[in-house]
Parts: sequence; structure tokens; C-alpha cells
Amino acid sequence: MRKPRRTGHVHSSSMKSLCLTAFLVGSSLLALEPTPRPNPERFSKEIAAFSAQPAQSGGIVFTGSSSIRLWKTLEKDFANLPVLNRGFGGSVANDLVVHFDTLVARHEPKLIVTYTGSNDINAGLTVEETLSDYTRFLNKVHEQLPEARVIITSVKIGEKRITQIPQVHEVNRQLKMWAEDHDWARYVDCTSYLADEKGHPIRIYYAKDLLHLSPEGYVEWTKILDPILREEWARVTKKC
Repeated sequence: MRKPRRTGHVHSSSMKSLCLTAFLVGSSLLALEPTPRPNPERFSKEIAAFSAQPAQSGGIVFTGSSSIRLWKTLEKDFANLPVLNRGFGGSVANDLVVHFDTLVARHEPKLIVTYTGSNDINAGLTVEETLSDYTRFLNKVHEQLPEARVIITSVKIGEKRITQIPQVHEVNRQLKMWAEDHDWARYVDCTSYLADEKGHPIRIYYAKDLLHLSPEGYVEWTKILDPILREEWARVTKKC
């Protein structure tokens, strides 16, 4: 005689499967949540100081994070070029978007040189989020300044953030691919010289904090960028 089927009871293995499914679904939903960006208003004093200075129209704007801000010899390194430093330390690409008018648009530059990305990764953004914010800024440049050209300098590596080097390399790889599809942008590798044959950061090119560049680091960066900057400047001024 068959035993009557029991109802209202879930086998323990089935319960585990249901819990696992619920966990995976919940994890997937959490993964879709964007990483919070640092508050752009933390730079209110720096942006106000930039706003108080007169616009310098038609030149070359360098903008981005501390690698640009700390470039104290910028005007000397690129002599006879109308360079303007609009870097602010600790910034991420989203900050460039939010403060675009003050940093870039009001100067109506013919050429823009950008450096950002390292702080984005350090703030917990994924490679995809970093690229999304960065390209949003780049597209904003082209939308508002369609005649201008952009030089995208690669994200640098550093011993202080050595665990983030794989993400940095991926950001650079994708930035290079993106630039190849946009004829008004040019990607420049300013990272390779910072590494030895094993890919480890070379100490002489870094300041004591093992993150920012030393004077020697800036000398090498200048060597790479100078001929490209002059070539691009000749290109944009020829149109005038």
C-alpha cells in the first residue's frame, strides 16, 4: 500500500537551491548598482580659484588629476606653446565632466591634453565605469568644441597602487581602442617608460610617495609628449 504524499514540506536540498538562487539574483542586482563617485563639490575652492582667473582663449589646456596639477615646469617644458594648467589633485573623470565649463569651455582651447583614471580605479570604480566617465568627458569636449583636438595621455602605474596595475593596463588598452575610432582624439603611451622589463615601476621616476612623478619622471614624460604636442598644435592652428 502506497504511503500518502506529504504536502507542505520542502526537501532540504531544494531549500538550499532556492536560497542559492535568491543569493545569486540578489548579488546580480547589487552588481548593477553603480559605484558612488566622489563628491565633485570637494573641489569648490580650487574651482572658484580657477573661475576668478581670466580666461585664456585659443590655447592648449592641460587638465586632469595631480599628475597635471604637480607639473610645475609645464610652461618651461613646452616653451613657445600657449599651455594652461587646469589640473586639480585627487580628481576623477566625473569631476572633469561636472566642472567642464570652468576647466575647459571658458578657455575655448584648440587643443586639450588630459590625464585621469588612476584615482577612479583607486576610488573603487570598475574599468568599465572609469571608461564610461572618461569618454563622457571626451565626448563633451567634442560636442562643445568640435574644432578642438584632444591628446589622451595614458594612465600611469605606481608602486603605491601596485595591485591596481592590471586594471590600469586594461583602462589604457581600451582608451587606445576608443581613440582609434575618433579622429579628433589621439592616445599617447606615457606609461611604458615607467616600468622595467618585468613591468614593475622604476623607482627613479617617482616621488617619495611612490605614486606621483619625480622631476626625472616629468623629464621623460616631456620627451614623449613634446613632439606630439607641437605636431598637434601645428595641425589645429593651420585650420585658422
